[in-house]
Amino acid sequence: MGGPKTYHNPVNGEFARIVASSEDTNGEYSLLEVSLSPGGGNPLHYHTRFTEEFFAVKGKLGLQYERSTVYLGTGEQQLIPIGIPHRFFNDSPEEIIFRVMLRPGQPGFENFLKAMFGLVNDGKTITRNQIPKHIYHIAVMHNWGDTHLASLPFRIVSPLVRIFYRRAVKLGIERELLERYCR
Repeated sequence: MGGPKTYHNPVNGEFARIVASSEDTNGEYSLLEVSLSPGGGNPLHYHTRFTEEFFAVKGKLGLQYERSTVYLGTGEQQLIPIGIPHRFFNDSPEEIIFRVMLRPGQPGFENFLKAMFGLVNDGKTITRNQIPKHIYHIAVMHNWGDTHLASLPFRIVSPLVRIFYRRAVKLGIERELLERYCR
């Protein structure tokens, strides 16, 4: 059967694949490999359920965390603890490749990755930050990915997002996303 499937996000030029899933590692970790085009990256965010450790494979990986910006060269790594706002980016003229290990393993984040890339490719997101157009999709992605945008407006609406997630489960929207993008 071939290797891991590669997912593409045309908005930020990102390719990602799940190298080792949480299921593969008995929940110890999830390992992803990302290829990021020049100018690619994600918004400042944090996680409450897992750490992320970034490993530069090719090129210079930009990481913003806390009040610092660091660049990781090939072979260098950086651990981002739970709750620390961070983002990754590529401000070089070359494609970069890096790996990121989530500890403990995150089957929800793996589904988040598959579904977000699917939603982007299906034209169901808005803005360069790739926010889903549908409030229930936002709620499911928020729950699966444990990805909290590090902005005041997001913190204010976050309790509402949890309410919409419960409603999305009742309406079968979470199941629809699983079936469409995660099987």
